[in-house]
Amino acid sequence: MEQKVNNPIQKGMLFLKQNISSKAEAFELLARQAKSLDLVNDEKLFMKALYEREEEAPTSIGFKIAIPHGKTEAVNKPFIAFVQLKDEFFWNEDDAEKIKLIFMIGVPKENKGNIHLKFISQLSKRLLDDTFIDQLIKAENEDEVYEILSSVNI
Repeated sequence: MEQKVNNPIQKGMLFLKQNISSKAEAFELLARQAKSLDLVNDEKLFMKALYEREEEAPTSIGFKIAIPHGKTEAVNKPFIAFVQLKDEFFWNEDDAEKIKLIFMIGVPKENKGNIHLKFISQLSKRLLDDTFIDQLIKAENEDEVYEILSSVNI
């Protein structure tokens, strides 16, 4: 499937069967990759924004999903990253449920159109569909994930 021009979902930001066991590892992987694709200009500043947001309220939402997001001048272009984990882990020490899927959202400080709120809202609607979650958990390749995520209207 061809990538849409203004689509915040980047094929280079989709990771499957990742052997990650902590929030810190996920943040490092995604911030480093976002920097390599010039989506962010400072990975440390972006990670700082992610951690600050986590301090406000944890971004694990149930359904085996976490949606960390950072809003900072370190973000050059809005993006949505996706990680499918090989093994589940607890996003926070006091969580009752482990996570299997991570959706990371990066938006510039001057966030025109509130893309992160639109994506979270639309994704939340799709999370009511067990088939949607199951498809993402079982997806085998980047193109398949890209197609599934592109079905979320932003």
